[in-house]
Amino acid sequence: MNPNKFSIEITEMHWLFKEDIQADLCAHGKIKVEIGDEKIAGIKDDEDWTISATALFLLRTLERNHTKENQVGEHLIPCCGHFLVFSENMDEVYVGGCPSGIDWEVIHENGNIKLKTESGTETLVDFDFYKSEVLKFVDKVEEFYIESGEKTMPEDEFDRNGYLAFWNEWKMRRSKWN
Repeated sequence: MNPNKFSIEITEMHWLFKEDIQADLCAHGKIKVEIGDEKIAGIKDDEDWTISATALFLLRTLERNHTKENQVGEHLIPCCGHFLVFSENMDEVYVGGCPSGIDWEVIHENGNIKLKTESGTETLVDFDFYKSEVLKFVDKVEEFYIESGEKTMPEDEFDRNGYLAFWNEWKMRRSKWN
């Protein structure tokens, strides 16, 4: 196990609907992730991920584990995240998309976080360090939304409720770490 080696950073962020960014609700872009000595994202130039969903999933990992058996999302870095589902019966918004993405396990252990890649690389990082990396990522995504201006709310009630639930969960989770 390689201790204390974890980094996650956004190297590019954009909207898919360049002609109408106010209607585009999902931030996309390129991400670089290193766990231990393994680079698991940012390997190819053509990789494009749903960064907004990644940020929400990472916020969830600050409070709970993400393993194959107990996921915070289908992938920590999903290719797509365009389907937001919320109902009064759910504790959190469901973010759905295609089956592609990048994943690793996040396990809380005695004030530390054990990260384990799909190929078996493991590293143990201090929780405060992990939290700092996650919050830098999350805050950069939120800043991108703020700088892009107010979004046009979907007319469809289902889509609008999903989007609003996404941001309500985001704000609730982020506010716990101020």
